[in-house]
Amino acid sequence: MNFLDVFLGLAERIFWSMWISIGFALLFNTPRRALWITGVLGGIGWGIKFILLGTVMPEQIVITSFLGACAVGLLAVYFAHRVHTPPIVFTIPAVINMIPGKYGYEFMMKIIQIVTVETRQDETLDLLYQTFKLGLQTGFITMCLAFGVITPMLLFNTYSVKGKDLNDFIKRRLTRKKTKAELEGKVEENEPV
Repeated sequence: MNFLDVFLGLAERIFWSMWISIGFALLFNTPRRALWITGVLGGIGWGIKFILLGTVMPEQIVITSFLGACAVGLLAVYFAHRVHTPPIVFTIPAVINMIPGKYGYEFMMKIIQIVTVETRQDETLDLLYQTFKLGLQTGFITMCLAFGVITPMLLFNTYSVKGKDLNDFIKRRLTRKKTKAELEGKVEENEPV
C-alpha cells in the first residue's frame, strides 16, 4: 500500500463519519446553522481516534477514543462561541460515530453463548474471560467518550456561551498572569535590604 491509498482510505472514512454525525444531528434537532460544525467535529474526532490507533497507540482504543472526544469537546467550545449555541449541541452527535458498537455486539453475543452453548470447563472459562474483557472495554470506551466531551467544558467552565467570548477569556488570563508578575516584581523592589 502506498501513501495515496492510505490517504484516500482515511479521507473516505472521515467523509462518512462526518455524514453519520450530521445524520444524528438531524435526529436530535440540531439547529441548521450548526449542522456543518457537527459534521466537521465528527470527522475530526473520528480521524484523530483512527490516526492515533493506527500509528502512535495501536491497541489503545480507550485512550484514543478519549483523545478524539477531547478534541471534539475542545473545538465545540470554540465553535459554540462563534455560532452562539451550547457546546453539547455539537458534541453528542459528533461522538456517536465513536461509540463501540462492534465491541458491544460481541459482548452481547458472548453472553448469549455462555447461557445457551454447553462447552467444557476450560472453554467456558476462556469464554467468560473474553466476555468480561469485551464488557469492560465497551464500558470504558463509552465512559471515556463522555469524559472526553465534558472535560474541556469543565476546564473552561463554559456550560453556556452566553455573554462569553473565547478571545476575551484568553486576553483576561494573559493580563492576569502579567499583572501577577508585575506585582511580584514591585514587591521585590520595595523590600528593605
